[in-house]
Amino acid sequence: MVRPSYLLHHMVNRSFLRPLRHRDFALTELIGWFTISGVWFQRVGLGWLTWDMTHSGAWLGIIGMAEAAPSILFAPLAGAYADRFDRLVMGRIIQVSILTMTGILAVITIEGLIDVYLLFFLTLAIGTISAFWAPVRHSIVANVVPREDLPQAVALHSMLFNLARFVGPAMAGPIIAYWGVGWAFAATSASYLGYLIVLFTIRLTNPDEKSSRDNSIMRDMRDGFAYAATHPALKYLFLAVIATAVFFRSYAELLAGIAETVFNQGPEGFGYLVSVTGGGAILGALWIGMMPQPTQVLRGFYIALWIGIVFLTLFAATTTLWLALVYSVVLGFSSTAINISTQVLIQSTVKGVMRGRVMSFYSMVSRAGPAVGAVLVGWASVYVGFEWPIIGTVVVTAIVGAYVFYKRRGIAAGLDRDVPKDAPKDTNPVPSA
Repeated sequence: MVRPSYLLHHMVNRSFLRPLRHRDFALTELIGWFTISGVWFQRVGLGWLTWDMTHSGAWLGIIGMAEAAPSILFAPLAGAYADRFDRLVMGRIIQVSILTMTGILAVITIEGLIDVYLLFFLTLAIGTISAFWAPVRHSIVANVVPREDLPQAVALHSMLFNLARFVGPAMAGPIIAYWGVGWAFAATSASYLGYLIVLFTIRLTNPDEKSSRDNSIMRDMRDGFAYAATHPALKYLFLAVIATAVFFRSYAELLAGIAETVFNQGPEGFGYLVSVTGGGAILGALWIGMMPQPTQVLRGFYIALWIGIVFLTLFAATTTLWLALVYSVVLGFSSTAINISTQVLIQSTVKGVMRGRVMSFYSMVSRAGPAVGAVLVGWASVYVGFEWPIIGTVVVTAIVGAYVFYKRRGIAAGLDRDVPKDAPKDTNPVPSA
């Protein structure tokens, strides 16, 4: 008879869960999950509060842009600092700052002092702080596991992120409906405390080489951009990231307006749409996480891209909520598979000394891109509704996707494929119970 302990050992050590063998990664991801859930409380709250105050698709895009636009300005700078300085110290400072700002947003909203202009400026401040956090967060994932476990670590990190994306909105909808948006913001602020504690208890067991401080920060930023733009694989991967972020994923920033104007739903319906998307995202993360080699991950990216293009077209064309929920599951699957596959390929290929800068560019595009697209789609929706602008984003995504697929041999040749299938001996195990 097979003992449960043996099955648990086999599941952890031989599957996509094997990065959890490493104590610091387990702490970072499992406790950090609660913070990620809180982030989704904030994002759902921002969308619904904006729509409730303005009933404007354009304002939804503007508030989304206020949170994401600082990434365009500050993420490259943050990446250069993340390659120079202690990432844990940076993370601690950032967490204290964002905890404070989200707390202020919660208090002002609960007291009824918020308006759309104040919401814009507070969201802009939170977005600025978050721009410095993104490259640190992505880099820490690679610094707390050995290189052989990196693809699975990135996939598991994203799976937990999307599990929070499933749970967070499902809880945020009722909280907003019964207690108000301000309490959703308060929960977000409280959630940052747990991750702050984690950052004081872990250490970087697989640190990257630090970039030289002899060069200027501007020189470091230029070098990072040139590296990503000229690398034989990364340049096409980033083209795909830009297209899918700005066009394919932009509809998700507008779901509050889509829920009410297309499906005649309130905050609960909005929460359902976001939640089922998160459920599909978990499946997409599991799927990519079971692919141990970069060439397999690249193949998964192409499959997910074309599935997503088909189902986003179907989503844009329907006015039936239950069909939209079904399509959203598939869209969550494909969107997350695209996101994780490109991140795995980039993280597995990039030089360690360039990691912070390259991942800052990735974070910048991944976070700001949907907001940029949402501004365009939201503006167009004022005149022609949501259907045709979303279909327009599908067309652009398909054109870029076809070009990247045409370059698939060059991309595959440029990948760093030296990722062993077998994990090394555990050097930082989670203590057994």
